[in-house]
Amino acid sequence: MTSRELARLATAVENGAPLPADLPEGTGLIVGVTGPPGAGKSSLVDALIGEFRQRGNTVAIVAVDPSSRATGGAILGDRVRMSRHHADSGVFIRSMATRGASGGLARATAGLSRLFRGAGFDFVLIETVGVGQDEIDIAGQADVTVVVLVPGMGDDVQAIKAGIMEIADVFVINKADRPGADQTEGEIQAMLALGNTDVPILRTVAIDGTGVPALVDELQSRGRKVLPAAETWVIDHVGVAVRSLAEALPFYESQLGMIVSSQETVEWEKVSVAMLPAGDSRVELLEPLNADSTIAKFLERRGPGLHHVALRVPDLGAVVARLEKAGVRLLGAPRQGAGGHTYVFVHPAGTGGVLWELIQD
Repeated sequence: MTSRELARLATAVENGAPLPADLPEGTGLIVGVTGPPGAGKSSLVDALIGEFRQRGNTVAIVAVDPSSRATGGAILGDRVRMSRHHADSGVFIRSMATRGASGGLARATAGLSRLFRGAGFDFVLIETVGVGQDEIDIAGQADVTVVVLVPGMGDDVQAIKAGIMEIADVFVINKADRPGADQTEGEIQAMLALGNTDVPILRTVAIDGTGVPALVDELQSRGRKVLPAAETWVIDHVGVAVRSLAEALPFYESQLGMIVSSQETVEWEKVSVAMLPAGDSRVELLEPLNADSTIAKFLERRGPGLHHVALRVPDLGAVVARLEKAGVRLLGAPRQGAGGHTYVFVHPAGTGGVLWELIQD
């Protein structure tokens, strides 16, 4: 696969496309590099790239930058610190914006890391945004999580220990030539002793490479762990409100040439449904059973037309938790639908005017 082909696939995955069906699993190690702002994560990743390449390993980097709350854009400046590797065919660097996602990552980060591993890279490095104690999603997406700290943090170590300090597979004290490195290591050791855990603590000075070979030795000694499947979003169906199925169906059947696969009545929704397959998705025509139906009220307000779009998600609970944390209004709690799936509607007020239905089998 050429770099250009890989870049196009990465763009597609970042925009919500599923991973290629024929993508190999790959054998590369996914390494998460996280820590508070100012710890020197980008400089350390740059130094790691150089050391890996000296040893003959290929490396892909996913560098995550925060999106502006005002514009939605991002500076994507991490790659500037890694610019000396841009002509190296054994290095692939992809910057991406969080696009409003919390947790220190973007929603497509897991998909990209698996894409690069499947493309044959020996190591995939994920650099998170500068994180706080609750932004620990990287632990669920990386084989090894490296938490980078710096001397002189003082009480900050205690302040963040309830979050990212607990997900570390390796601690790195970067900028270890500064005063306070011994104190920082002592604070980490004290925290580990309280939890009765044994996590290696290494020291580096990323800008001159000090300690980086030892960190690479540690990473190369690590093995893969089972990771959750990448989150994919698929259009399940489009719901269209109609006053009468008998009147609406001739257009779809006779003029469009679509075929009705089934019709059913959903009593608790007070609606009759005609389902017309459209590839892997379908169109659902929705006729109200009575004036109390939600569809009847929709027709009264807006007339026939698009009612909702349904997305199929792999983990509805996780998506609902994210929405609730962000203050997005849901229309009730998740419940079971006619086909045995679980679903919930998201109020249009929080989605830009579209009624979304989220579904999980």
